[in-house]
Amino acid sequence: MELRPPAQSDRRQGLSKAAEMVVSAIPGVGGPLGVMLADVLARRYNRRMQEWLTDLAVALRELEERVGDFEHLANNEAFVDAVAAGTRIAERSRREKRELLRNAVLNTALAVDPDEDRQHVFFDLIDRLPPVSLRLLKFLADPQYREEIMVAESSFPETELVLVADIAHRLSPVQSPANASGDVEVLLDKQCERLKDEGLLDVGSLTEAGYNGEHSYFAHYVRLDAVTRFGRSFLAFIEDPRDHGA
Repeated sequence: MELRPPAQSDRRQGLSKAAEMVVSAIPGVGGPLGVMLADVLARRYNRRMQEWLTDLAVALRELEERVGDFEHLANNEAFVDAVAAGTRIAERSRREKRELLRNAVLNTALAVDPDEDRQHVFFDLIDRLPPVSLRLLKFLADPQYREEIMVAESSFPETELVLVADIAHRLSPVQSPANASGDVEVLLDKQCERLKDEGLLDVGSLTEAGYNGEHSYFAHYVRLDAVTRFGRSFLAFIEDPRDHGA
């Protein structure tokens, strides 16, 4: 299967037009400033899409060298759907999420999860969940990832209830423990609830949360072994298969 990174395309030209439309919709922005903003937006979108499509093409080529010819993928509706969904989401996603989208497309090529309905749900989850929520799910499910995150710090027992605030600063790149304001703890705590609502964590995975006597929010405790079978299937779908000798 011929896999070449794409050059200038109708889609990229469309993104340039979209950038012009966005700028023209902003009241009071026109003339040289409008041209400059449209140019910056178009270049950023074009670069993002070029990086996404190139990365995907390179990854597919590497995978094809390991597992055999991918010629059949051109007629595989699930794969075509995955590329289309991944590209649509990649348009509005930063690198961390684009890498997960790439992995999802690779795993679709390998038919890691043959259930096409579930694949649609998984792409929807990648789209809607923030990167920190996906890191949190991996932290709860993967002891090796926890060790990498914890580094020299003491690790948690597998079945222990852990205060979400104790792991929040390890999963958020924007706040260190020394500058903790509580915002990241609240964010991660809410993401735990969200993961549970999405069926990725067991219904009994969280304790109650609330406010202490000083009206400061205190977070849930979460069980480390609480990731559901559905949650683990989702994590497998967004793992890079090249890391596991596919």
